Amino acid sequence: MVLASQAQHGMWITERVHGTGTAYHMPFALWFDGPLDREAMLAACASVVARHPVLSCVFEERDGELHLVPAAAKPPVEFLPGVPDPEAFVEREIARPFDLERGPLARFSLAGVSPERHLLLFVGHHLVFDGMSKDVLVRDLAAAYTGGPLSPLPLPYGGSGEVPAEAAAYWRERWREVPSVVVGGVPRAPRVAGRGETVLFDLTREMAAAAFDGVSRFELFLAAVHALLFRYGNAEVSVAVALSTRTPETRDHIGLFATELPVFSAPEPDLAFRDLALRLRAEMRRLNAFREVPVARAVGGIRPRPALAPASISFRRRAADRDFPGLRVSAEWKMSNHVVRNALHFQAVDGDDGLHVTLHHSPEIVSREEAERVAAHLRAVLEAVAADPGVRLAALPLPEAAVVTASPGASPSESPRSGAAVDGELVGQVRAIWMEVLRLDDIAPDEDLYDLGGHSLTITQICARIRKRLGVDVPFDVFLDDPTIAGVAAAVGELRA
Repeated sequence: MVLASQAQHGMWITERVHGTGTAYHMPFALWFDGPLDREAMLAACASVVARHPVLSCVFEERDGELHLVPAAAKPPVEFLPGVPDPEAFVEREIARPFDLERGPLARFSLAGVSPERHLLLFVGHHLVFDGMSKDVLVRDLAAAYTGGPLSPLPLPYGGSGEVPAEAAAYWRERWREVPSVVVGGVPRAPRVAGRGETVLFDLTREMAAAAFDGVSRFELFLAAVHALLFRYGNAEVSVAVALSTRTPETRDHIGLFATELPVFSAPEPDLAFRDLALRLRAEMRRLNAFREVPVARAVGGIRPRPALAPASISFRRRAADRDFPGLRVSAEWKMSNHVVRNALHFQAVDGDDGLHVTLHHSPEIVSREEAERVAAHLRAVLEAVAADPGVRLAALPLPEAAVVTASPGASPSESPRSGAAVDGELVGQVRAIWMEVLRLDDIAPDEDLYDLGGHSLTITQICARIRKRLGVDVPFDVFLDDPTIAGVAAAVGELRA
């Protein structure tokens, strides 16, 4: 049993609070054409499971702390001999739920589409798998397929949940709430994870042409997104960026070694694109020093939410292709789980075959026509930068006028808990627990947990103490509906009745 990382704890509480559906399901597919040795491939999958123990773990909360513990069963490795409709099969597998407390949190399915064509589908929960884990998975599968079992790796988690003072100071200075993003002249403010659709586009040529000294390809892409959102009328831009937290000790591990952190900008219309990119580069250098610290843990007072910003970027340089002797192999690096947590999510994969982008959007928030227009506008920004990296942001062209075709999304109405009288003794017991956890001498029954600096770990610790002392499991969504002592005490009373 080891302590979960801060990133895992934050994702776990978000899943428990919001019920995010398939938002954290991570599918990955390999297609094999040729004489596949099925038994060797199934054995290779089993060897990957044995090498990476996190795939065989589940999550258990004990006394307010989240731990990884061995699941009752290892991830299944199955062969399906006849799959005439691979697309429908993939959709079903992506939609199958995971039980975070029972597991397994990963599964391998080798589907026989025809005698000479096979599909290997892996689906894992994001708690135990990240984008770079795909490269590790392919590498280890190729090694095991040709060379036999792999040596096991240790479970690389655990550690302190303390927030360094420097990280707290950094985020307190920068964090601000940016709840919506203007697209098509309308603020879009998704509050829950919603049904997702995708728009695919290729920026290989545009990114190559727009490159200039002093910024990386990721920094160029980040600046292009910030510039586009500024041109859409967002005076303050907030974009959440997926960042790796891998170290030399964890670079060979499958698991969650990533975080998502907001990057802010408030550029001036006359600012040159080159200068915006250099500003963001400098900010990323500062942010990287604290990338292992979740913002909510550093700042406090941030309610658990599916996303930290209305727009987000995942930009990953994938590893070179691996050889499976006698087989032609193709990988689907950007598969969708059909749920999106932001108004716009740009998933970019930079490989030897170019830079390919999947723009994820919820049709209830941003229509497909608008998403396609966003893709065209991003291309136009890069083309303008290629012509002149010093182009002023206000002069960046948009090839078409933005046309409003969708209404801004609104979160489902949430009814606060009944204002019925709550037992005074029960309020006192819950109040005592809050004061212990928050280390405060006095808290009024109607004070908001997040105004007091509460965060995901606070919720877990309060729930653990209530369970131990009052014999009640309080659902986490109470801390969204009514995050006050009175609200939690009312929930305890209802559960006791």
